[in-house]
Amino acid sequence: MTVNNISTQYLASSLTLAVTQTQAQLAIANQESSTGQYADLGLQLGEQSGYELSLKNQYNLLQALTGSNNIVSTNLSTTQSTLDAIRASAQSALTSLTQWTTGTGAGGTLQSLGVSSLQTLISAANTTSSGQYIFGGINSSAPPMADYFASGSPAKAAIDSAFQSAFGTTPTSPSASSITASQMQSFLDNQFAGLFQGSSWTTDWSSASSTNISSEIAPGETVDVGANANQTGFQQLAQAYAMLTEFSGTSLNQAAQQAVASTASSLITSALSSLTETEATLGEAQSRITDANNSMSSQMTILQTQIGNLDDVNSYQVATEVNSLTTQLQTAYQLTAQLQQLSLAKYLPA
Repeated sequence: MTVNNISTQYLASSLTLAVTQTQAQLAIANQESSTGQYADLGLQLGEQSGYELSLKNQYNLLQALTGSNNIVSTNLSTTQSTLDAIRASAQSALTSLTQWTTGTGAGGTLQSLGVSSLQTLISAANTTSSGQYIFGGINSSAPPMADYFASGSPAKAAIDSAFQSAFGTTPTSPSASSITASQMQSFLDNQFAGLFQGSSWTTDWSSASSTNISSEIAPGETVDVGANANQTGFQQLAQAYAMLTEFSGTSLNQAAQQAVASTASSLITSALSSLTETEATLGEAQSRITDANNSMSSQMTILQTQIGNLDDVNSYQVATEVNSLTTQLQTAYQLTAQLQQLSLAKYLPA
C-alpha cells in the first residue's frame, strides 16, 4: 500500500482556486444586485441579443422624438401667443379706425396709429424661440421682417417712389390736396398694393421662407409646426399700417384720407381672418403633438417592460446568491487560516 503525504500547506493552497472563483462570482453578483441587470447581457441573452437591441433602438427613437416634440411644443406656444398679440393689436387698430371721424388733427391720429401698429407688427414678426425666428419658415436664422423705420429702408423708398410716379408730388406737398378720393383709391388698390405682394414683398419687406418648418412628431408622422411672415395676414397688416403711416396727417384732403382709412379697415378685417386660420392650423398641430406624445409614452412603457424582462435580474434570487457566496467565502477564509496554523512542531516534545 502506498501512502501519499499531504502537507497542511498543500491543503491550504488547494482552497485558493475555490476562493478566487467565489470572489469572481461574488463580484458579478454584487454588480447585478447594484445595477439590477445582468453583468454580461450577451452571455445571458445569447441569440436574443439582437431582439433586445431592436427593442432598445425603438425605445431610444421614441424618447428622442418626445424630446424633440417638447421643443416644438414650446415654439408653437410662443408662436400662438405672438399671433394673439398681433391679432389684439390689429383688433385695437380696427376699433380706432371704426371710431375715427374726419376733422382737424384727425389725420395725425391715424398716422400715430399706423406708426405704432407697424412697429408692433415688425417686432412681433421677429420674435425668437429656442434661438430661431418663429415666423421665418425654414429660413429661421434671419429676422423675417425688415425694419421699415430704419434709415434707408427699401420698403419706404419704394412707397415714396410709387406715390411720386402716380401723382407727381409727395403726400406732404400742398399740391397733394388736389388728389381726389377715387384717384387715391385707385392708387391704393393697384400701385400701392403691388408693393406688398410677390417679389416686392420678399425683396423690400421679408426675408422669411414661404415654406414652413415641418417636424417628425412620431415614427412616420410629419406635420408643419410653424408659420411665416409671407402669409397673407402679415402682408395685409403691413399694407394697412404703412398706408396709415405715410398718407394720414399729410396734405391729402379729407375725402382722400377717408379712402385711406376705409381701405386700411378692410385690409385689417381680412388680416384678422387670415391670422385666425393660421392659429387654428397651429392649434391642430399642437393637438397632434399631444396625441403623438401620449401614444409614444404608452409604447415606451411597453418597451421598457419587454427590455426589463430580458435585462433585469431577479433581485430576490441575486440577494440570496450574494449571501450564499459571502458565506462560502468567509468559510473558505476560516478554513485556510486554520490549516495554515497547523504544524507538527506543536505536537513534538520540547
